[in-house]
Amino acid sequence: MNLAIFGKPQSGKTTLFHLLTGMGEKVKHMAMVEVRDPRLERVGEAEGSSKITYLHIGFLDPPAREMVSQMRAAEGLIHVVRSETPGEEIRRVEEDFLVKDAETLEGTLEKAKKQYSKQKTRNLERKISGLEKALEVLRAGRPLRETFYQEQEEFSGLGLLSLKPIIHVVNARFEELERLRGLEAEGKGRAVVVMDLLTEKELLESGEEERRELMEEFGIVERKAEKFVERIYGVLDLLVFFTANSREARAWTLRRDSTALEAAGKIHTDMARGFVRAEVAPWEEFVQAGGWSGLRREGKIRLEGKDYRVKDGDVLNIKFNR
Repeated sequence: MNLAIFGKPQSGKTTLFHLLTGMGEKVKHMAMVEVRDPRLERVGEAEGSSKITYLHIGFLDPPAREMVSQMRAAEGLIHVVRSETPGEEIRRVEEDFLVKDAETLEGTLEKAKKQYSKQKTRNLERKISGLEKALEVLRAGRPLRETFYQEQEEFSGLGLLSLKPIIHVVNARFEELERLRGLEAEGKGRAVVVMDLLTEKELLESGEEERRELMEEFGIVERKAEKFVERIYGVLDLLVFFTANSREARAWTLRRDSTALEAAGKIHTDMARGFVRAEVAPWEEFVQAGGWSGLRREGKIRLEGKDYRVKDGDVLNIKFNR
């Protein structure tokens, strides 16, 4: 999962990048960050797994010349705002996305109609209909993410910006936080967060005792940067599920309301192709029973079909025909 961070010069986007990545492994303008999950550690311990594989999030801080292309390729966006009127800047950015997406879709629609005039196929009919529906949404002043749950086949490869989930980070001075708190919001695929990035950076770079003193002095209950990954999962509408055996316990992400069949495909395409059933247990029951063998002894393994809706924290064992 890759997220692109963007914003005007001096907005604080590079500061946020460093806050989120910490000691992450940096390659050019990207860092992969390991997301520790205590639930996975306990699942691995219960199953006696030799290896724990955590989730990773890639944060991109691209240079200006690569900004738009990296944003189009990313799965989600983080917009850093430092302005006297942050609400207006957020609106301008979102309106610009609508314009850019409309231009992209209009060009694609024109090409599709030309193709259709030469060869009338159902696929092209479906594509033209989907593109026209998307353009209606944009012309009504609404981002595509409000109507389309995820990238449709008709949009594949277009990198539509208003379709991507986005977090707007308002970078404010400490004394401005209370005044700007009213901007904070969270909706379908969109959130606005108000943060003092300089104070967050100072806290990150302080020793434990100094950090505690600073937090007490400023009345800071928790560092917002530490909770940012949770906010990312919420905005991207993701859940986490686990797989575990003696070799490896591993965490995976999946869109909420996804099926066991889609989870199987996430692990390996062969599993989805030959799907038979899924053995399922909530992670707490898995740990309490001592792994799969304990669950079998207690008769607590649930057998679910391909339409089962996976829940956050489920441990899955996919049975499939090879």
